[in-house]
Amino acid sequence: MSIESLKQYADLSFDRALAKKNALERAESRQIMAYRDHLFRADPETICLVKTLQEQKQFYMLDTNKNPCLIDNPAEFLSLLIERNQESLNAYHQLHQTLKQKRV
Repeated sequence: MSIESLKQYADLSFDRALAKKNALERAESRQIMAYRDHLFRADPETICLVKTLQEQKQFYMLDTNKNPCLIDNPAEFLSLLIERNQESLNAYHQLHQTLKQKRV
């Protein structure tokens, strides 16, 4: 392997890693959503907590700023969280597939 091909491979690897890192950060930032003047992260932990507490008619949750928020329609809130989570992960998955195809 020549120096030129090694440099090309290293540059390609760096570009791919940077694109993946940026896409993951974009997906994570897209998971932040507003709900009744509060910000929540639509991550697996929040979804699991809401799913667990959903049996109650209403409950309080801390938002990303550690402020309490009354959730009086858990089913609607859970649906919004899952929708936002899957939307961001689908976009990340598409980019990941594109990067995998460039590898070949």
